[in-house]
Order: sequence, then structure tokens, then C-alpha cells
Amino acid sequence: MLKNMEYVYAVYTNKSFSKAAEELYISQPALSATIKKVEEEIGLPIFDRSSNPIQLTAAGEYYIQNIENIMNVEKEMRAYFNSLLDSNRGTINVGGASFFCTSILPTIAQKFKMEYPNYTVNLLEANADDLMKCLRTGIVDIIIDVEKRDPKIFESVVWGEEHILLAVPVSYEVNNRLERYRLTFDKVASGQYLSDKYPKVSLKEFENENFLLMKKGNDMYQRSLKMCRKAGFIPTVSMYLDQLLTSYYVAYNGKGVAFVRAGVTQFLEATDKLFFYKIDDENSYRNIMLYYKKSHPLSQVGLDFIQFLNQNKLVGL
Repeated sequence: MLKNMEYVYAVYTNKSFSKAAEELYISQPALSATIKKVEEEIGLPIFDRSSNPIQLTAAGEYYIQNIENIMNVEKEMRAYFNSLLDSNRGTINVGGASFFCTSILPTIAQKFKMEYPNYTVNLLEANADDLMKCLRTGIVDIIIDVEKRDPKIFESVVWGEEHILLAVPVSYEVNNRLERYRLTFDKVASGQYLSDKYPKVSLKEFENENFLLMKKGNDMYQRSLKMCRKAGFIPTVSMYLDQLLTSYYVAYNGKGVAFVRAGVTQFLEATDKLFFYKIDDENSYRNIMLYYKKSHPLSQVGLDFIQFLNQNKLVGL
């Protein structure tokens, strides 16, 4: 019943017999005959040929759903076997957001390689949702994330804590009345901002500004809204973005105020285009976590990498 599923799936994805036949390098009559044979075996039509482009019938939707389930199982099997192969080769696959993959992990991987010359670290950059998919399917062995994940499925290790600041273009008038709170780039990058002599400010002071937020589903999106609501207002959002680094640069160009991780200043060129503010809210701190699957125990290289990360915890971010 499913031996010709690749032909059915090609018609489904192309919404056309002719395009599917071209993709499969067979004639259209041959493809049509194959699909007809599958439909006869099922006893029901898979495609509604009266519509343009062709659509699935109810039976077709069920058939495609099961094809995709089989494809996902095959992907998981391939990922698992590749992971085993990588384990035998002394390879660990680590996923993280852009900030970690460009600024933090390359140095960590280099130091790890010096201590364990027979091991290799591969890095994968992705957003939070894609990272979790990669971890579930075995494409990566470990992810670095700030989201809370299901403890029934994933083992977790706290790797560090990061501080979230508000970045405000220097041209904004609000800075004039908040002189005692504002921080320069250098004070943040050097870690001086952590001192209690630099006070925290209420987000209420910025309720009339345009905010740059992460897209819905991102931890920073939820955290930002929570902090604003606790301060007594709903933020006016001028733009939703995928990456925190992008929001930093948009604020840098004077297009809004942005929530940024303080640690980013340690890896960027100093600027006098932004002021930074410590936020008077407990949600301006969050843990940086290491996650791996409970159902897929780490190889020796993975265990050694976790231990190495624990010995090199992130501080002052």
C-alpha cells in the first residue's frame, strides 16, 4: 500500500501530475497509472482531480499524514545512526543561537580541542524552535538555550546566568532625565555595570517609547512583555525580530529601544550611539542551560564536553 508513496508524495507537493512526473524523471502516463494502482488498492481516490490545482481527498489527507510520519521516523533513524557514527569518531554536535555560535562557542571548542585533540566539535546555529527539533531528532547532541524545557524528556545543566539590559539610542529624549541610571557601552562590556553603585530603573520610564521585541514564542518575547506589564504598561512595538543581535543593531541605528543580553558588548565594537539601563525586575536575569535527551545518553565525547563546559562556566554575561 505504501511502496509507491514517493510517487504519491511528489504529486502532493507539486500539486500537479506533470510537474511531479518531471521531478521523478518518468512519463506522466506512467505516473498516473501508478497513482491509479495505489488508489485501487486503497479502494478510495487520493486526489480530487476536478480541482485546479489538484487537492487531496479525505483519504488522501490520511495517506499523506502517514507518509510524513514514516519520513520522520526515517529521518530520526538516520540522525540516530549518524550520531552513533559520530560518537565512534569522537564528534559532538552542539546547537545554539547566533550569539553563542559566533561569540562564545568557537573559543570553547578551540580550548576543548587543545585538551582533547582526538575530539571534534561541530556547531549548528538556529533559533530556539529549530534547535529543539534538531535535539529531538538527534541532529545535535547538546543545545545551549535559555528556554525552559520538559524535564521528563531532557536533562539540563545550568551553565551560567545572563543579565538583560535595555538599549536606548542616545538621541532619545528619555535619556536626558535618566542620567543617573544610564550606562555607557564600556561600563557594560567591562562588567562595571554589575556594581550596586549603578542603580536599576523602572521600565515605566520608557512606556512612551517604541520597542523592538523578539517574535512570539521566543523566551525574550515573553520575558519582555512580562516586565513591561509589571511596570504597568503594554509596550508599543515597532518591529518583531528573530535574533537578539539583530534587535541590538536596529536600536543602534536609532529605530527603537531593545532588550539585549549584556554579554553581547564583550564581542562587539564599542559605540557611543546607545545608552544601557539595568532593569528593576527579577525577569532581567535568566539561566543559560545545557540540554540533552534522556532517551539518548551522551557518548564519552559528550560527557567530556559537558564536564569541560562545567569547568568553564559563563560568568559576568
